[in-house]
Amino acid sequence: MNSRLCILLAFVTLQVSATVAQEPPMASPHTILGTVLDPSGAVIPNARASLTRSDGSRIAETQTNERGAFHFDRVTPSRYRLLVQATGFQDANTEISVGTKNATSIRITMGIAAQAETVTVGGNDLGAQVSADVAENTSANRLDRDTLDRVPVFDQDYISAVSRFLDDSATGTNGVTLVVNGIEANGPGVTASAIQEVKVNQNPYSALFSRPGRARVEITTKGGTQDFHGTVNFMFRDSIFDARNAYALAKAPEQRRYFEGVLTGPLTPTKKTTFLLSLDQDYLDLQGIVNAQGPKSTIRENVPNPTRHFFGSGRVFHNFSDNDQFWIGYSYERRTVQNQAVGGTVLPEAGTDARFDEHEINVFYRHVVSSKWVNQLRFLVGHYDNRLASQNQEPGIVVQGAFIAGGAQADFRKTEYHFDGTDTVSYQHHKHLINFGIDIPDISRRGFDDFTNIEGTYTFGSLASYQAGQPTQFVIQKGNGHVAFLERVFSGFVEDNIRVRPNVSVALGLRYYWQNFFHDVPYNVAPRIDFAFAPIKDFNGVTLLRFIVQNPSFPVSPLELASTPTSLVTLNPGARIPYTIQYSGGVERQVTAQSTLSATYVGSRGIGLFRSVDANAPLPPAYAAIPNPTLGQVRDLESRGYQKSNALEITFQGKPSKYFTGQVQYRLSKTRNNTSGITFFPGNSYDPAVDWARSDNDRRHKFDILASSQPSRFFSVGMGVSLYSGLPVNVTTGSDNNRDGVVNDRPPNTPRNSLAGPGLIDLDLNVSHDFAFSRVPDHSKTLTVSVNSFNILNRKNDMTYIGVITSPFFGRAVAAQPPRRMQLDLEFKF
Repeated sequence: MNSRLCILLAFVTLQVSATVAQEPPMASPHTILGTVLDPSGAVIPNARASLTRSDGSRIAETQTNERGAFHFDRVTPSRYRLLVQATGFQDANTEISVGTKNATSIRITMGIAAQAETVTVGGNDLGAQVSADVAENTSANRLDRDTLDRVPVFDQDYISAVSRFLDDSATGTNGVTLVVNGIEANGPGVTASAIQEVKVNQNPYSALFSRPGRARVEITTKGGTQDFHGTVNFMFRDSIFDARNAYALAKAPEQRRYFEGVLTGPLTPTKKTTFLLSLDQDYLDLQGIVNAQGPKSTIRENVPNPTRHFFGSGRVFHNFSDNDQFWIGYSYERRTVQNQAVGGTVLPEAGTDARFDEHEINVFYRHVVSSKWVNQLRFLVGHYDNRLASQNQEPGIVVQGAFIAGGAQADFRKTEYHFDGTDTVSYQHHKHLINFGIDIPDISRRGFDDFTNIEGTYTFGSLASYQAGQPTQFVIQKGNGHVAFLERVFSGFVEDNIRVRPNVSVALGLRYYWQNFFHDVPYNVAPRIDFAFAPIKDFNGVTLLRFIVQNPSFPVSPLELASTPTSLVTLNPGARIPYTIQYSGGVERQVTAQSTLSATYVGSRGIGLFRSVDANAPLPPAYAAIPNPTLGQVRDLESRGYQKSNALEITFQGKPSKYFTGQVQYRLSKTRNNTSGITFFPGNSYDPAVDWARSDNDRRHKFDILASSQPSRFFSVGMGVSLYSGLPVNVTTGSDNNRDGVVNDRPPNTPRNSLAGPGLIDLDLNVSHDFAFSRVPDHSKTLTVSVNSFNILNRKNDMTYIGVITSPFFGRAVAAQPPRRMQLDLEFKF
């Protein structure tokens, strides 16, 4: 016991010594702290800051770091002039006064080219600030590079980390919209450490974007630098340090090894041409946890589910002498996954192997026409190939709520050549900032090779029906599964941001949308309006044939198949592009000098939403005869769905004390609809209105914290907390009682999504320490060692419940979120 105590004391002593020797000095009253921003509020790295006396003699000079921050230490109290210069921006020159009591903090917004600069001096530190600018809503969540390094982020997945703050009802079936450097993209285009900032819900009503912002994640990536800088990351995780999955009989041997980094610096002696190179290699060895009920006994086993991932990206930047800027980049990504989808009631034989390859070229050019006019062009061209292959080619067997066996019957390939781009012109004059331009969200040639259900899939309503050899349904596809088409989408937009008064701003925008499959042109106009006021200053069933055999024999006979009519997919003649009306109103309050509190009501209405109905469903009440016996299921894609959502968001963010920096958000919401997307079928195609009920995404309560703290000079602590109520579960009979080809029938008098699903309680922690090897401004070298624990409470967070009433697991879960996991991160910055 004494030897352990001595070792512990020696370790603590060494840590104290190392930290005392390497910790930067605290900001003294004789320190100038500053941050440099562009007009949009994004930080400006590598800006040169010079501090001079009143007589013009220069005292010190430095550059802003990757977070746009700079500082001058040991400055004697007096009056000084600060000059900030950055390529493409007008010089900012201001007089500052250094006092004897408080550190001097300044925030500088640099105008483009010859625009007048705005300099704000005040506060003792830089934190969240209430603003009467419509683009500066404090209900937004912004994580800069420093924050991303301090909070617990599982597998360096920053997008997932911030997606917790998105609106589930706005995300819906369309998923998250990702905007990278102002253009919609499929991925960030760089590795994790090359991400400069992540924003959620920023300026949600801007006409510059295709969708309202409450399902939008915006990423700003790093640029080239005039000096060599870089980051090297190594992440390691092994199940030896983790807890056992709640549904596994034995702890699954899992491991992850992740290598990632970014390097940036000059390419020419003049340093006007720079580069950024980012790479990552990922080895992920997970296990699928099978928990199923077979004909004779329970099936529980662990199945290897390895993933291999590589990503590489290179970019070259050039700054012209006339303040124009150009950059071009290329990226390649490859991912392979084995035994995908195995787990829960899916047995290993029903697994699939997946492979994804993508190439992209990104181009950006900013042209400063004059002091008032700026044009920004961004576009990307890319190609990806996504393949899915079944582990074996046996017919599939689905026993509702018990097990899925046989072949996966999921062979599929999707290829795409795509172009996305936007050209934005900005004009600033007096109180107006006008943005207008053309946005091309998608021009793509898409190819599909659909070989799903080539051998067919049998569906049984229960284990008893499986043992009796009485399937409810048999689905099989024959013919040529290849199809290719061209999709074209164009948008035009205009937006005027008006500063009516210092405490009043209004944004009026209009967006026009056109695409080549739907022709409801008069309806494709989306008006946007935003207002901020500070009252107190402070997508043919001929090429591919699909057959649905009701109550077939097992196995199905060729005669049954030959006598079964073909099913079709049709687009309803009256279908049009769905539209959403979203509106919100909020109150924002400055709580402390560096923290804010906001309360926002958010309402939305989804009108003309997509859904599918069987236009040839058997007629009620007997559900025996079908209108057209020469056809099987006629899936009619229509736009007649509706959704209604209301929510209250309360958001606190900032730095109320030196022990807390971050954001806290509580969301109370209610969402009801009668569709879950274009693939959704109502329980009764002749009465879709009966499906009006809780949305699949109706999570009533959400509470999130993402924050960091520096309790001592020896270490920092990051924390992520998620407390969620459950999503609803649809209760079904497991059979196709109305014979419409869809096994989603509910018991009599049972509403859709009537079963409450499991909630979630999750606590993640990050503890880190910085070892500084150099404190030379702009050339610092720091090693950060972090230990992360995810689901540190090791709570069994069930994913969902089985809603099939004939299942032996009805009302219970068969899979859970991961148990407690530990992660080691080593990051070296230079």
